[in-house]
Amino acid sequence: MATTLLIFLKRGALALAAIVALYLMAALAGSLLPANPDWQSPDDGIELFVESNGLHTGIVMPIWSDVHDWTPLVRPEDLADPSRYGSHILVGWGHEGVYRNTREWQDLRASDAMSAIFGSDHVLVHVDHLRYPQAYPPYRRRLKVSAAEYRKIAAAIEEKFLLDDQYRSQPSPGYGASDLFYRSHGHYSALHTCNNWTSEVLQRAGIRTGLWTPFQGGVMRWFPDSGTSR
Repeated sequence: MATTLLIFLKRGALALAAIVALYLMAALAGSLLPANPDWQSPDDGIELFVESNGLHTGIVMPIWSDVHDWTPLVRPEDLADPSRYGSHILVGWGHEGVYRNTREWQDLRASDAMSAIFGSDHVLVHVDHLRYPQAYPPYRRRLKVSAAEYRKIAAAIEEKFLLDDQYRSQPSPGYGASDLFYRSHGHYSALHTCNNWTSEVLQRAGIRTGLWTPFQGGVMRWFPDSGTSR
């Protein structure tokens, strides 16, 4: 009986190791293969940024421009101190437990990791207010897009906000005084992570990114430190 159990456990461990290895190989391949390979950054476009904290990625956009206004969804009064309202917002999407409890890899809890791997509908939009951000390689990289591309980016992000019966976004406290979480739509899993979401938003606008990017490195590699197109 003990021998049979040991064999079963060994086979289970080998199967799990094989699944993990295949996942990592697929993530590498997906991050190296381009979606929208012919895209070129316009010379005179709207300046955005793609940002990473080493775990989560997101897109930095101006609160207001001639192309899009975020103030109906992201309001000054959502913040405990409206003076922290920024000129720009960093927007990401992800698993509620991981987002609330894991600012860095060492903070990750087993229960949140299992929920994120196998899938959860408990998801949030994260909005961090920034003041006149500049490129800060390797964590924040410049991206220029056309007005049409930015409209598509904004539309894809707006879709994720879960509105109340008065069609208002639903904020809750974030990590500090200048960021918030908002209730969101969607399903998070190992196949559709916060970093996949960042790439997919950009892909929908026709911008070149990796085909499948579950990790932040797979997103950031497509945006050189100089902010020029590849």
